[in-house]
Amino acid sequence: MTKFRGLPLLVLALSLAGCGGGGSGGSPVAASNTPPAAPTPAPPADGNLVTSVPAPTYTAGSGSLTVFNTINALRSKIGSGLLAQSLLLDKSAQAHWGYINQNGSAELHGETAGRMGFTGARTVDRIATAGYSAAVSGEAIYSTGAADRYATCVAEWANSVYHAALLFASTIDIGISANNFNPAGGATTLCVVDIATSISQSAQLPGAGSIRAYPYANQVDVPFVFFNRNETPTPVPDLLETGTPVTVSFETRGLAVNTPIAISQFALAPVGGTAVEARILVNQAGKLGPVIASNGPALVDDGLMQGFTATLVPAQRLKANTAYSVALIAVVDGKAINKSWTFSTAAQ
Repeated sequence: MTKFRGLPLLVLALSLAGCGGGGSGGSPVAASNTPPAAPTPAPPADGNLVTSVPAPTYTAGSGSLTVFNTINALRSKIGSGLLAQSLLLDKSAQAHWGYINQNGSAELHGETAGRMGFTGARTVDRIATAGYSAAVSGEAIYSTGAADRYATCVAEWANSVYHAALLFASTIDIGISANNFNPAGGATTLCVVDIATSISQSAQLPGAGSIRAYPYANQVDVPFVFFNRNETPTPVPDLLETGTPVTVSFETRGLAVNTPIAISQFALAPVGGTAVEARILVNQAGKLGPVIASNGPALVDDGLMQGFTATLVPAQRLKANTAYSVALIAVVDGKAINKSWTFSTAAQ
């Protein structure tokens, strides 16, 4: 069996984009086995966010239940809608978990016909094999060389560049397989999450004028470092490590795709201090959403970024136990947006 490498391995495959993820330095999400609260703040009236879902059927105390509740709790705080358990997506996630367990992690999201546990070469194929008819779908994978690190799966996806898409995705359903397995190097946590919207469902999005962000307003214990070299592929590959990324999603229900988004300011600074050196990553060409242009700050065009999204990546790790302020000024769908919020990093 192929042995997992010692560092965390995070990979995200969305039919809308590519792969990525990985970081640490704090605990942005706490494990929970209780249903998440309703999203706060409440979305504008013209949004169609899902605010309640049926209780999941995962076993009490299981890794899958921890991942389900932790993802939905964080999506609520960001202002994204909740995801509902899909038994068919559970089936596809469990199948790929089993494939990795039997064949190793070298193929990540891929599978090879004829190998043990094969159900489909691509995520979309495995979801279809499970009987789910998806209009859009994606998959996130996390593993680390320690057992029972289920909440860490979500924490690492959140503290990333590409994996943050899981928290902002407009999908409706989720399937999870989160368990320990035992490669040659010892017990390892492996989380596989499939998300999708079926051909009979509509995307869920907040109302006009909403801006969703991670880290979210008043969040505490935010990681202060992001190990970008753990991503597949790697954002800002010339850097050995960065500060925790700050991601904003401009996507709202009814947002015109043919109207460019123009960013005038996107900055991060210690409260009362000077803005940190950072890079702003966007899918600038409008391949997956509106064209994103600049009215001031330099933008880095990254074709793996989701549409409607910008991510600020600090060039160096942030200070521990420090309050930071984010300033965002932009024109979205022809309307001016001026938003600021603060968050605090974890202790050293």
